[in-house]
Amino acid sequence: MKYSVKIIIPFYKETLKDWEKAALANNMEKLSNYPVVFLKPEGLNISSYEQAYPQAETISVSTDWLGTKRGIAGYNEMMMSEAFYQLFSDCEYILICHTDAWIFRDDLSAWCQKGYDLIAAPWPTRPRYRHFPMKQFIQLKKWLFSSPEKISRMQMYDKIGNGGLCLRKVDSFIQACRKYAQEIADFNARTDSMHNEDIFWALIPKEFHYPDVQTAIQFAFDLKPRVCYTLNHKELPMGCHGFMHKSRMNFWKPFTPCIP
Repeated sequence: MKYSVKIIIPFYKETLKDWEKAALANNMEKLSNYPVVFLKPEGLNISSYEQAYPQAETISVSTDWLGTKRGIAGYNEMMMSEAFYQLFSDCEYILICHTDAWIFRDDLSAWCQKGYDLIAAPWPTRPRYRHFPMKQFIQLKKWLFSSPEKISRMQMYDKIGNGGLCLRKVDSFIQACRKYAQEIADFNARTDSMHNEDIFWALIPKEFHYPDVQTAIQFAFDLKPRVCYTLNHKELPMGCHGFMHKSRMNFWKPFTPCIP
């Protein structure tokens, strides 16, 4: 049986914060029409959540991939590994949904039908950067200072990224893991935040079919939620990521009841 989509919820620790529990409960309710996988490192006890949500399947992966042993480096390696996506070869898509994501409504089936390889919150350009002279200045800086060894934040502008809430076409990611094996190894050899896995998937696979920014903000917000909200005609997306980040809490407080 080939599933259209599975929801993948990674667990890093045995005890979630109260707001994470609220987000998990909300997301399990909003996405109740789909099969759910709790992804955890081997040896981690999440029995309380398995008992609370018996409909979810649990898959354990190596502590080299997930958990506190290697942290973000292990997670990056996992999310750029063919072996990870092979775990879900029975799916057309997987929705990665971290415990700091919040789903507002279920539009997931419609997004799966659009045929994109990757859908995620964009990293939008502020409106003033779209016009002369800032637009030309940014283009010049990209040309002068960007390189595969040193990725700048300007390269992220208007790219479709953020791995905390994202929809990924499994077959496309399996093929890309094979095609870009050397580039993946280069990324994994670097420990700075500009070589995280979601930046890789936003920048490197030139053959990927991505939505444009205006479409992607209907799927999710992450960075600059106020900018995204304005660009989206003051409408909420399907979901958001990082709503408890200190720079975004004030924006999200009216929309997410778990923010104190």
